[in-house]
Amino acid sequence: MLPSPDDNSRHELVSGVTTALQPRHVFTVVVLLVLATLLTRFINAMYRRTIQHHQERGSLLPETATRLHVSRRLVNVTVWLVAVAIGLTQFPELRVLSAGLLASAGLSGLVVGFAARSTLGNAIAGVTIAFSQPVRIGDDIEVRGDRGVVEDIALLFTVLRLPDGKRLIVPNDTLSTEIVKNLTMGGVTRVARPEVLVAPRGDAPALRLALLEVARKYEALDQNAAPPEVYWIRIDERGTLLRLVATCTDAPSADRLFQRAMARAAEFVFHGSA
Repeated sequence: MLPSPDDNSRHELVSGVTTALQPRHVFTVVVLLVLATLLTRFINAMYRRTIQHHQERGSLLPETATRLHVSRRLVNVTVWLVAVAIGLTQFPELRVLSAGLLASAGLSGLVVGFAARSTLGNAIAGVTIAFSQPVRIGDDIEVRGDRGVVEDIALLFTVLRLPDGKRLIVPNDTLSTEIVKNLTMGGVTRVARPEVLVAPRGDAPALRLALLEVARKYEALDQNAAPPEVYWIRIDERGTLLRLVATCTDAPSADRLFQRAMARAAEFVFHGSA
């Protein structure tokens, strides 16, 4: 019995793939994947070190954090795309496989392209948001009737922390094409950000409550912004670094709150007053 044309095509396909899988090609691909893994880990480590450096200096601005977050993810994706692309070039004989699949790839390509259009749109929107910055990490925004604080900006979506503690996932394409109310933008100078370093044996939780009390009783708070909060910035052998973040009605009010908070912190740290 003579083999059918389909059997011949299948035999050629299997033969082409077998020929392509030479040991040196496989070894090259493995090396590329290992290098990509090590490089992405190095990038992530440098990113964490940069964030920590800015936090220690108190210079981590919202725009800086946003660019660093998105840039890190973009660089990681680029590294893996380059590694995979170079790996595929190690198998030129796979053109037999490509030729065998080409006939059925038309409709599949249309379906995949249509499905990926939204994903690519979100990725491009994520990069655009990172550098044009209509919203930034830490901004208090309102979108589609939901209000929350921007907690993270990924390549495809943005995470909002809602007042009830839940998270709202918003596609980046939505943020770039719809009207978004940013309650923080334009008021960066209205935000008081005093920082206090508490000694290792100091009572950091009590000082945190004292700073919150000063901020909440302040008469010039912006009631439309997020409520005052005290963040734990760093805990190490030098002590505990606390940062008060409170939005005021204007820049002079923010300066006055800064001075009040620092005076209360000095009273607490040096006189042990709770």
